[in-house]
Amino acid sequence: MMIISFFSIVCMQMASLANSFSIPYTPYPSKITTSSLFATNWDALIAEDEEDDLSFVGPPVPRDMRYNMFNINRQRENFEQIKAVGGVDLVNDIYVRDPDSTTFWYCGKVARVSDIPLEQAVSKQWSMIEEHAARLRPLELYPKWNSLEIWTAQGDSEVSVAYCKPEIQFVMMKKDVEGASDVRNVAVGFAGELYENDEEGFRTIRDANGLAVKPEIQQQDRQPTDKELDELMEVLNSQVAATNTENQ
Repeated sequence: MMIISFFSIVCMQMASLANSFSIPYTPYPSKITTSSLFATNWDALIAEDEEDDLSFVGPPVPRDMRYNMFNINRQRENFEQIKAVGGVDLVNDIYVRDPDSTTFWYCGKVARVSDIPLEQAVSKQWSMIEEHAARLRPLELYPKWNSLEIWTAQGDSEVSVAYCKPEIQFVMMKKDVEGASDVRNVAVGFAGELYENDEEGFRTIRDANGLAVKPEIQQQDRQPTDKELDELMEVLNSQVAATNTENQ
């Protein structure tokens, strides 16, 4: 695994500022990975939530992790820089769930430099991740905001999760982790999921150990087409809806 240091991230940020004062964003190639995170999309998400009268008043949040455009864009840029240097080994997918539900919602990705443990990276950005999840899924997750569970999976493993690969196990994170408050925001990043064109959102059903409860779907040798991925997502979402109906 490539070693990526805090110093290298700082150097990259300085070079970026010298060139253009902004970092272009390239969407991920997969149909079910993180969507484009342009500021206009974030503005729209926040505006919609304000119209829905969502309130996020709770315990004090560190200034650099408050849910505002400056912090959101900085952590997204950090994510892109870390992944560009360190690759997927320093990236983890983020899923959030209501503690009383078996549905795990895909809400984005985190990255961290090589000397920062995953647990500290998530804990450092917990308030931002949790609020983003609640804004992303106001009906399913907002009611349990401030008590939501955050789980992680291997980086860029959405397709394997969709196929219910048994080797993919989610790991539940802790909100309070020793040393997390000392982590500098430049050493970690978060790229939150956003929906486009009325997407339903990627979700999966897991047990209390983070394992798939549905049998594995046999994957073809070739990479699935966009149409096949769409059909797969429709099947998975219908299974989730059916399970939720049964549990009611």
